Amino acid sequence: MNSTSKLLPALLALVALAAGILLSLNYNNKPDEIAQTQTTIPGLLWPNPKQITAFHLIDQNSETFDLEKLKGHWSMIFFGYTHCPDVCPITMTLLKSVVGELSIHNEPLPQVIFVTVDPERDTPQHLADYVAYFNPDFLGLSGSKENISALTRQLGILAMKVPDKNATNDTEYLMDHSASILLLDPEARLTGIFSAPHDSVDIKQRYLAIRHFIEQQK
Repeated sequence: MNSTSKLLPALLALVALAAGILLSLNYNNKPDEIAQTQTTIPGLLWPNPKQITAFHLIDQNSETFDLEKLKGHWSMIFFGYTHCPDVCPITMTLLKSVVGELSIHNEPLPQVIFVTVDPERDTPQHLADYVAYFNPDFLGLSGSKENISALTRQLGILAMKVPDKNATNDTEYLMDHSASILLLDPEARLTGIFSAPHDSVDIKQRYLAIRHFIEQQK
């Protein structure tokens, strides 16, 4: 028997042992860990999505909107203000397009929520007029600074009042704020972040991919 023939059984044994170890490792992986390795969806927050806790705001109809109103729905949330000259109307128009595309293809719709970071000027009536301009089903939320902060702190949203060089009085100012769109699942967990610059087709596709992925984890 030559040296190659003598080494062959040993090599086969090593290959079998290595295969067994790999199989054991894969078998012992948690489902969430396996799922994480199998997905490459941009913006997906998994396997540890942040659970939103209690908050209390009011909608454009002056009705209470709290944590329970998030549960049972997929939600796309955008933080802005009605006096915003550029980012907000552009993003809201984009969200209108996303919902329109989903409707055309009979895909499940998220509830779209616009939360003001400028409660001093954004009354429920202002919000009602603003969100209805884009889509009558969109929600507009406001409240006291403290109550809005109770939600923004959880989601990592920052906003700050900045002077408007063209202002003629103290009521004219700008708000520096995040341009991200946040995706929450029906358990009120932050499962996705869509960062600017936005594209309606991209957001639609990622929303559907994340939704399908999360539903497969149940």
